Amino acid sequence: MAVERGDMSYEDIMGLFRLENKSSQLTKVDSSLYERIGAYIKTLRKESEREIAMNPMSQASMMLNDQLKKAIDKAKRVYELRQRKISLLALRKVAGDNPDTGNLTPDELVLFASLTSVLGAHKDSRADFEELGPRFTQPSDVVELPDVPSAKVCEKKEAQVPEKGQPEELVLVRVLEDVPTFAGVDKDYRLRKEDIISLPKGVAGTLVSHGKVKLIGSA
Repeated sequence: MAVERGDMSYEDIMGLFRLENKSSQLTKVDSSLYERIGAYIKTLRKESEREIAMNPMSQASMMLNDQLKKAIDKAKRVYELRQRKISLLALRKVAGDNPDTGNLTPDELVLFASLTSVLGAHKDSRADFEELGPRFTQPSDVVELPDVPSAKVCEKKEAQVPEKGQPEELVLVRVLEDVPTFAGVDKDYRLRKEDIISLPKGVAGTLVSHGKVKLIGSA
């Protein structure tokens, strides 16, 4: 038997996830879907916490806690699935298509408009890259870093490694493209696009010079 919380139920969320997951198109939902889901989860959480306070090992408390975890997980998955589909609609819109937005909630229409605006601002079909050069240039405030020393130099300076508690200065970078595994002075590194990671200043310098990462600041 479904446990009702307002006009939303556990089965409603599970069913919505199944529909959204198997369809490549946005399903038709109530305009206040996210508010209803939020109210349901808030009420369910209070009931779960009350039961756990009374008897954490009771069947009721375990059932409610399990439902709460699954409901939150599936609600997030529904949002992520719909967000991905909305992104594709925005790409089609910028490309000149006129996609159907009838199944978007008011909040999702705001997201769609924002994505369309951002993507449209970066669209320039007339750009002549041979004449204009790179579309994106390195910011003027990026600090130039020294190259990573060669393996031979590292061997020669092995005896000069900073004492414990004085490691090499770290800098924070954003990875611009996947980088195959490579050996650093202290460990191996494997970087993936869009990673935000702290690297030794020397390692970061080499990667910056090759356009693999972008310096963000000191770690």
